[in-house]
Amino acid sequence: MGPRILILARGYLGSHMSAPGIRATAQARVLAEHVPGAQVTLAGPNEDYEQPADGAYRVTRWSARNLLQLTAAHDIVISSMLPPHIAIFYPWKRYVVDLFSQYAMEWMEVGMQHYEGRHRDAWAERTRAVLGMQLTLADFILTCNERQRDSYIGMMTSLGLISPRVYEADPTLRRYINSAPHGIRPEPPIPGKRVLRGVRPGFGEHDRIILWNGGIIQWYDPATLIEALRLLNRDDVKLLFLGASYPGIRELGKGVRFQDAKAIAARNGQLNRTIFFEEGWVSHEEAKQYVLEADISVCTYFDNMETRYSHRTRFVDLIWGELPFICTHGDVLAEEVAQEGWGLVVPEGDAPALARAIAKLLDDREFYTRCRANLAAARPRLQWSETMKPLIRFCMETGEPISPKWERLPGLAQRLTTYTARRAVFNFFDRKLKQRSERLEAAEKKERLRQERLARFAGGGSAK
Repeated sequence: MGPRILILARGYLGSHMSAPGIRATAQARVLAEHVPGAQVTLAGPNEDYEQPADGAYRVTRWSARNLLQLTAAHDIVISSMLPPHIAIFYPWKRYVVDLFSQYAMEWMEVGMQHYEGRHRDAWAERTRAVLGMQLTLADFILTCNERQRDSYIGMMTSLGLISPRVYEADPTLRRYINSAPHGIRPEPPIPGKRVLRGVRPGFGEHDRIILWNGGIIQWYDPATLIEALRLLNRDDVKLLFLGASYPGIRELGKGVRFQDAKAIAARNGQLNRTIFFEEGWVSHEEAKQYVLEADISVCTYFDNMETRYSHRTRFVDLIWGELPFICTHGDVLAEEVAQEGWGLVVPEGDAPALARAIAKLLDDREFYTRCRANLAAARPRLQWSETMKPLIRFCMETGEPISPKWERLPGLAQRLTTYTARRAVFNFFDRKLKQRSERLEAAEKKERLRQERLARFAGGGSAK
């Protein structure tokens, strides 16, 4: 018998998945197929999931009630955020934390949008505490690219996790922390039914379609793209923003960037004429038809620390669909776009440069064809079975992890305590914010009722 592997997905599973759910589902498939004798369980936070048709792995729901029972029944536990409760099994289980984003920088951006003052400080301290706990609890760590890996090695060094004993056992540290990029869909990119041209109002048979593949959250810059299209001033070019509210992630809903983008498009007279928005979240299966029907894709963002360490998973479907695209300077995949010839890279906030890039990609057929060929050549190395080789290797290994558990135990006990305290402080500020919001809402409701009574009184008086 092989290992019993539990994957705790932090995102929704099923038809409407964003990157966390897609990645966890792909890991379940790959481990079931490539780890001899493995019994794989994929657990998600939602109830509306489906079992795989071939029964390669089992899908279930995880919650605070059954988490310890699930952990006890498996040998290896994999998650992008290991719940602190499962540390009770630390001596007997093998833990993998899949840090496919640089969460310190990503959550800093989330905190800037949602919290202020001491509440924001408490959020940042909670973030530091949870990452310290994750890195200490994990026997093996995955990242999505080498920049992320370097940044997390720095954090691990400062936490005392890279001891002389660990370094002597593996000077590369690849057996302790390694890169496993997001992979592409296994099926070939074969166009199916149309979803835009002649189907969706506003999209004509001969329109050139630009796809924004994903949601609009705080580190993205849709305003520059909207301005570039205004400068381009072509009625045959249509832009669709494909995603709005992320499934199951409250903090990543229709935030300020999404609302601002709609307002700018409306003010320019572009809304529902040349620029369109999906208000929900297109299913994972249906999303590929949008990719295959589009002419090009564009994604613009800010050149900050979140960008530097990011791995834009929304680009992966574009590579799968051989869809040339334009992006902003600053991240690892932008470097690959330039080096591999997958499309064009433009400076942050430069609408004229973006307008020129769009025109080139749409109108220079020779260049466009070269980009598609380059994308096709990249597809084999981005299969999930290739990108997840470090995880497959770890799950096939037996014996002690490269970082001895006894060596990490004192730090783990300290960091679990720190995390519990930091979470309590953050929750205190969260409750205060909720109470303040409820008071404001009650006061506004009371004022509305008062104004309505005054209006009724004034109306009655004038009628007499």
